[in-house]
Order: sequence, then C-alpha cells, then structure tokens
Amino acid sequence: MNTPVKRKLGEAKYFLMMMKKNYSDDRLFGYNLSAFLSAARSITFYLQTQYKKQDGFSNWYERKQQIMSSDLELEFFNKARVEAVHKRPSPYMLRRTQKISFDPSIEQIREREKKGLPHIPQKMIIGEPKTIKRFFPDLDEVDVIEFCETQLIKIEKIVKECENLFDN
Repeated sequence: MNTPVKRKLGEAKYFLMMMKKNYSDDRLFGYNLSAFLSAARSITFYLQTQYKKQDGFSNWYERKQQIMSSDLELEFFNKARVEAVHKRPSPYMLRRTQKISFDPSIEQIREREKKGLPHIPQKMIIGEPKTIKRFFPDLDEVDVIEFCETQLIKIEKIVKECENLFDN
C-alpha cells in the first residue's frame, strides 16, 4: 500500500541515496542532507496524521515519543533538522586528502645529482582534493551517512510497528 507515510519514507531514502551519490560535491551533498533531514523527520508527523483516529494509537504513540525523546541520537537528529530548515546548513565537518607529486621526482633529481648533471627545478603538481569523510563533530566524529542510515532505520521500525498494530 502506497500511503503518505510510505511515500515520505521513500522520499527520505531517495535523499539518502543522493547524499551517497554526491558525497564529494559539497553543494549537492548539503542540499540532499537538508532534504533528507526534513523528509525523515516528517515521517512521524505523517504517521500521526494517518493513524490518529485508530483506537489505541494515541497511547501507543505517546510511549514511542517518550522513547524517541530519550534517544540522544534522535534528539541530535531533530536539532540538526531544525537548524537545517530554520537557521543554517546542518553542522557537519569534512576531511579531504590531496595528492601532491613532483616533476621530476625526488629520485630523478638525486640520480641527476649523482651523475653530476645540473639540478632541474621541481614543479609541484597538486591533484584535486578528495573528500574522505563527512562527520558530525558533536557525535564523536560519526560519519554523516552512517548516522542518517541509523536514524532512518529507527524511524522505519516505528513505522513497521505502527502498521502492524493499526492497519486493518
């Protein structure tokens, strides 16, 4: 069944996939992270709208809210969404590597020196920087993608439990 909750869950998964696909592009990664945070956080709002009239849902969901509010990762997740949607881009950092080589190589220069040939000035060649990690510094440098996947799994479990209990 393609319910609004399922569509919103699919939307969050799509933006997570796009984050992975655009991992090295700062601009696209940031756009997709913001969209992911918004879509993923909206899932529980959609859940409440879809099931609020079901007998027992309010009591069940109240217990789920208590569990979610005591989960420090979900709390951080929600704060990251609030920042991304209302204040500024999500607060993550990144690490990059950059390949640097020399033309001619140091070995070639030393070989020339051994032979008594004149020294040839080195030309430094700098490669494109490569993003190797995007992380949240407030969470012991946990990788952004891994963190988002983990939170989405938690939300998906809540959705499945809700569907099992309240879909007729």
